[in-house]
Amino acid sequence: MSNQLHQLMNKLPATEIEETEDNIKFKIGKRPIELSKGFPKVIQIETSSYCNLVCLGCPQKDITRKKGFMQPDLFKKIVDELSNYDVRVWLHYMGEPLMHPQIFELIDYASNKLPYCGMSTNGILLSLENAEKILASNLFRFEISIDSLDPETFRRLRPGGNPENIIKNAHEFFRMKYTGNQERPITCINVRRLTGTQHELKEFAEYWKKILIPPDFVLSFPFEKWGGHESDEHATYTVPEERVPCLKLWNKVNILSDGRVATCDAMFDGQVTMGDMNTSSLREIWDSSDYYDRRQMHLDGKTEEMKICNVCDSWYREVGPEYFQNMTYEYKCAG
Repeated sequence: MSNQLHQLMNKLPATEIEETEDNIKFKIGKRPIELSKGFPKVIQIETSSYCNLVCLGCPQKDITRKKGFMQPDLFKKIVDELSNYDVRVWLHYMGEPLMHPQIFELIDYASNKLPYCGMSTNGILLSLENAEKILASNLFRFEISIDSLDPETFRRLRPGGNPENIIKNAHEFFRMKYTGNQERPITCINVRRLTGTQHELKEFAEYWKKILIPPDFVLSFPFEKWGGHESDEHATYTVPEERVPCLKLWNKVNILSDGRVATCDAMFDGQVTMGDMNTSSLREIWDSSDYYDRRQMHLDGKTEEMKICNVCDSWYREVGPEYFQNMTYEYKCAG
């Protein structure tokens, strides 16, 4: 175990620690956590920084960096490197990936090289043709974000979206998948846990459970404040005053559409970047002195001196009881 990782584990209330040559697994409370020792476990590649919705609680509308689509040559360079590691790769970040004019070329390239490759969509462009292409790919995971079955609530949470069409697109996707007896991509319906929609969650999960065939499921996750950018009025959790180092510095990177590497989700506007994949490998960036120094400041409790980190609560989303939950098996369908 590296010196910094050893320091990190000493600062966490971790139990049931299991260490292997490449990973370390443990629990904080009932929450299972896994960290990779020498390389990020989760990589988000922003294939598109354009989006066709303006969702409540999403800072996409406030991005000032230049938006664009990732160039295929850069994308393939990144995937080629990642294929050497045991990683989970997602082909989205701050935009809608299906807007990329060459997205299916990128999906095919990545999903044929990476065992765990996934993508999320807001469902607007999930036409029958696009659904067929996704089902024909080797994607391991696929997500459709919907948030609410109530048309009025949906339009409030996802302005610009047509709830009837998006839900219909999801239904057609599952119909095609199950008619073809396909297990993959393992697909989930995403719903955010918000203060104003908590009462809808059980009905939401029961509705989709009648349609989904395991291993497909409903995934709920807490509201994201994006490094203090979004108001906490919609959050369903309270952040404790005493904080721990953010695990994202040891386990995740976000590669922006122009190739720059952001340290975490909260750096949606590229406020803090560690390097550029156009000129460096991710291994070089991950092992850089800049990354080392940033991790050390977290370990030394100096987050108040760090841009974005000083107002961010994402560290708690990584260790607290509010995290991603499979609701299909949490709620039993009525009747």
